[in-house]
Amino acid sequence: MNSIPFRSLLFLLLTACVLGGCMRLAHRPPAKTSYVLSAPRPAKAPSAVGSAILQVVPMRISPRFNGRSFVYRQSPSQYQTDFYHDFLVAPANLVQEEVVHWLSDSGLFASVSSSAGPLPPDFLLQGRITELYGDYSSKSPSARLAISFMLLDRHTTDHPVQLQQDYHSDVPLAGHETEALVEAWNAGLTDILNRLEEDLGNTMLTIDATSNRGG
Repeated sequence: MNSIPFRSLLFLLLTACVLGGCMRLAHRPPAKTSYVLSAPRPAKAPSAVGSAILQVVPMRISPRFNGRSFVYRQSPSQYQTDFYHDFLVAPANLVQEEVVHWLSDSGLFASVSSSAGPLPPDFLLQGRITELYGDYSSKSPSARLAISFMLLDRHTTDHPVQLQQDYHSDVPLAGHETEALVEAWNAGLTDILNRLEEDLGNTMLTIDATSNRGG
């Protein structure tokens, strides 16, 4: 009886392992996809431009949603992160950028920025994201977004808080794709910024933005 030499047998086994590994490599996991948040503002010129300078300080976010990976709520107490779908950068940075762009075009302030400029700001806007997740805990999934804002007057020591308001948005998803979740988040952020602008406008009407500024 002829027998296969040990070296030949070892070669065949190694070849089979290599080929098997190549077959497994052909079934690669899905690639990661990154997204940004955006709140497109309707193109219209403001009726007037304020004289105060606003600085939007770095946004804060709840530690539960501080990562870049998308978060899904599966039940009242169960949350899941998505490794393959995430934000391009930290979500707090994305929201802060949209807040600056939105308020810059609102006409409520002479200048809006995320950092200190050549002139000291008259007001500081603080924000904290308390909720940011896809809610799949019911038969009607939705995109959940909640942000708390506080407007501080730098020239007032007794009552520096001029506005403190919580905003929530719960937008139903139009489909099961990840893009539908991002679009719903964007719609929710747009709604929140609309309400924030309205509240800031009413607040600024009660403040003499030109008295005791810069002095």
